[in-house]
Amino acid sequence: MALEARVFRYEAELEWRGGRHAEVTAGARPSLNVMPPPEFPAGDESSWSPEHLFLASIQSCTMLSFVAHCAHNGLELVTYRSQATGSLSRNEDRRYAFRTVEMVVYVRMAGGHAASARELTSKAERDCFISASTTAEISTDWRIIE
Repeated sequence: MALEARVFRYEAELEWRGGRHAEVTAGARPSLNVMPPPEFPAGDESSWSPEHLFLASIQSCTMLSFVAHCAHNGLELVTYRSQATGSLSRNEDRRYAFRTVEMVVYVRMAGGHAASARELTSKAERDCFISASTTAEISTDWRIIE
């Protein structure tokens, strides 16, 4: 018997605030001010940009996937932190796109859990829905200690 695929739907709203500024909302969640990054016209270092949100989405999705796998395997996570850098350049059809994303993930596990946690990293990467939704090459350097 074939497994029935579940479909998840998410909604967000965006309202233009003038110039190159917008506000994004999603239900009762706090709103986000969105502007271009400083490298682009009217860019603002103090606001979230679509580019930074993209990197944060990959990071948070990978973390949530890793945390879920740890929980399913009875592993105790103590701390988790990551840093991501993405490279945006023109692709074959001359449009800008993220070509690469490099992440470094720093994890501290409870005593005796680091080796088992290392075995879960490929599953965490595989099961991140956001990573699966991009053509950017994502490389992750996991640094797991006890």
